[in-house]
Amino acid sequence: MFHSRFKWLSLSVIFSAAAFAQGQATVAETGAVTFGASGGWTFGLPAVRALASVPGVGTAISPDKRTLVAPGFNVGVRAWRFLVPFMDFAVIDTGKAYAQVGSFRSDAQASTYSLHGGLRLIGSRSRIRPFAEFGGGVLHQNLKGTFSVSGDSTSATGHSSLGSILCGGGLQFFAGRKWGSEIAFDGYHLTGKMTTGGQNYSRIRLGIFYQTKSAVE
Repeated sequence: MFHSRFKWLSLSVIFSAAAFAQGQATVAETGAVTFGASGGWTFGLPAVRALASVPGVGTAISPDKRTLVAPGFNVGVRAWRFLVPFMDFAVIDTGKAYAQVGSFRSDAQASTYSLHGGLRLIGSRSRIRPFAEFGGGVLHQNLKGTFSVSGDSTSATGHSSLGSILCGGGLQFFAGRKWGSEIAFDGYHLTGKMTTGGQNYSRIRLGIFYQTKSAVE
């Protein structure tokens, strides 16, 4: 009887210690702030285009580009267990373009960025952590156009913004206790149509991150 009670007590202590260790691993990262920087590309979002047209002479338009460089920065805070609210900022290289017919030339330039916030669902103990994320934000673009004829030019500016919903996922890899690399893919749905008529684009990003505290051993 004494042997049975001793065995039961030993098992209870082992299970309690294991549960305590798991709880400590989860709690250890609560409040941790993660900073990330990435390089990447967008697909489906059009670059700026220029158009020049002269009646009786002809029409010219710059090339259509839909794969654009898009570096970014993000920050997240582990609020509880698997929940990490985040903010993501990306600069999208919609670039410059020109088109010319005779002495008439059209130049266009666009500065484009996106800002999104949302919730990331991710583990808190292993070195390799798959995650899913969703949220919303805005895609904003500043435009500038210059029209030149025989040395005389006229400029015009404008800007536009569209609401955006994002949904995606990826993987984090801890190379050290508090830092590592990340790969992610996000899809975006815009509240209005782009110049191409579509409302969807995607972005893939590869980056590094630093986390202020970690349960990784």
